[in-house]
Amino acid sequence: MPKSDINKAGWEQSEFPILCETCLGNNPFIRMSKQEFGRSCGTCARPFTVFRWNPGTGMRFKTTVICQTCAKIKNVCQTCLLDLEYGLPTQVRDTALGVESEAPTSEINREYYAQNMESKLDGAKSLLDVNSRASSAGKEMLKQLARTDPYYKRNRPHICSFYAKGECNRGDACPYRHEMPVQNELSKQNIQDRYHGRNDPVAKKILATHAASMGLQPPEDQSITSLFLSSLPASATEESVRTRVLKSLPAVQPSQLKSVVYVAKSRCAFVNWKDRATAELAAQAWANGLEIDGETHPALSALRLLKETCSAALDALKQPLSSTQISLLSSPPSSAILHKDFQSLLTLIYTSTTKLTLVLRPSAPAPKAALGPINDLGTSITSLATCATLFDLYGSTLSSYARRASREICDSVISLANTFVEDSGDEYLVRTGTVHDLIEKARRELPVDNLAAVKMQWKADRGMLEDSLNDINAMIEDAGDEGDDDLEGERFDDDDELDELGFGPSKKLSDVELERVKKVQPLVRFGTLLHKRIVPDVLANVSGSGPELLAALDALPSHSHSVVLAVEELVASLYAPQKPAALSSAVTAFSNAIHQLHASAVADTLLSSDGDVAKQMSALTLDGGEGARSNGDKQKDPRRWFDACLAQIDKSARAVDELLALDSAPTT
Repeated sequence: MPKSDINKAGWEQSEFPILCETCLGNNPFIRMSKQEFGRSCGTCARPFTVFRWNPGTGMRFKTTVICQTCAKIKNVCQTCLLDLEYGLPTQVRDTALGVESEAPTSEINREYYAQNMESKLDGAKSLLDVNSRASSAGKEMLKQLARTDPYYKRNRPHICSFYAKGECNRGDACPYRHEMPVQNELSKQNIQDRYHGRNDPVAKKILATHAASMGLQPPEDQSITSLFLSSLPASATEESVRTRVLKSLPAVQPSQLKSVVYVAKSRCAFVNWKDRATAELAAQAWANGLEIDGETHPALSALRLLKETCSAALDALKQPLSSTQISLLSSPPSSAILHKDFQSLLTLIYTSTTKLTLVLRPSAPAPKAALGPINDLGTSITSLATCATLFDLYGSTLSSYARRASREICDSVISLANTFVEDSGDEYLVRTGTVHDLIEKARRELPVDNLAAVKMQWKADRGMLEDSLNDINAMIEDAGDEGDDDLEGERFDDDDELDELGFGPSKKLSDVELERVKKVQPLVRFGTLLHKRIVPDVLANVSGSGPELLAALDALPSHSHSVVLAVEELVASLYAPQKPAALSSAVTAFSNAIHQLHASAVADTLLSSDGDVAKQMSALTLDGGEGARSNGDKQKDPRRWFDACLAQIDKSARAVDELLALDSAPTT
């Protein structure tokens, strides 16, 4: 809404200031005073709403010194003028990110510029959010220098000037600090230099300290004004280097650059400056590297190539082993050799990721040393995908384990590479630990052959079948305990909130529904028994190799999975209120799944009716137990045992269907 007074049209009115955590203080209960148009902005000179408050006990009163428009333009606090995200002076931030300040410093244009910028900044957005294209090297530098924790000592009272003169007579009652002032370069600070990022002594000290910690200590010879850039990308030219150098130093005039000597063969360059001060400023700004054509070091290119290699490996793992690939093999490797090679490749990947993490850790990165581990990692990933694909020669079940483990490892390596490329190494330990955990899991769980892979899948499915049978038994037991409710009292009185969320006790079964559950119980019990006996009575006696045997083994897991899905649907249909049509359909689906599993398990390829198998099955009873048999008992054929179990399943299924038909019949 425009101001009624045309002279106040550009003045600022606000309800709350833009402040950093340090300036707000550690006191959670702050009382602020607000004065509209209380003073002119320290940068644009426009009147604005001034806020004043005490950040805590023993602290001095603080006030806003610039308007909100100027604060949004530079993304700084209205009081201390430090960056809101990193807590650093604007000169440090702009130098690291290569951002050139567009705000005019002359009194003629600065108010006009602020009025124009006010219309572009909506809500909480700053000009940096709109225009900034930060480099990864600059972000890394700022993350290392960032002041994340509030520094409340900055809110202490000013030094007492009378104490410095030796004339303060108020003693402990004096609200100011009784310390002697220190005169150095940090004593000369002002709002304009801090805001515009020019000749800021605090920023110069921070940049110099960081450059020294990165090994860029200025030489004693003041005549040295050259900087050496190495490992430049292949696409770099003298013009691109010159352009990037000047853009990365917005405070440096192009006339201060003496020359750029680019050596294409060695992919390096010498940047020569006209004075020592500019050379030191450039060294401080490039302490974490200088991006040329989007690259700070070949390590970044190698990491991106590693991501592409992993993506290509993931695509290869989705494709089956083709006849063309098989024809290229002079002699197919044995299953034992593939297993050994797979384990060796896992070890290589484990070692390479460890080396990569050590040389690229954010505290002390060594990009040049990372090239070797990155190349080794890419080679191992490619070989791992090829090895996992070759397991198709020895069964799809075994191959599925190897392919799944390889896919998980490739995905985790991509996440690790992204950590160093995009996130500057944040959470690199977590990503590396994920890779290591997946490798250890693959080492433990990779089956020795296809038969072992089928047994592992069978064991997992058997547990789910037994859980479903236990659910049915629990339904019957709970229905039998309903008469004891009076002894327990109102045991669900405290679960009203759970009932509201749908987690309370389920509806009780009626007598008719309970009878159906009891009829279904033998069906699931016999089905679980048949599934359970396949491993010790069929798979335990499988021997030999060949395409027919592999095909027969690979057919079993899919049938087992169908049985698991069918029994889960069957159990779900037993909960109250039951729907007879859904229950009948679930019984039929379970019976059909058991029939398919039975036909696959008793095939001649897997089960023989003579030899040791028949002797082992002779001691079995239909309920799966083993005991002494009388001398008059006839020796049992395993195939006959499975047929008898299937007959019991069919009988139980018919009993359920008859009960459902009887329940749905009209009464007269």
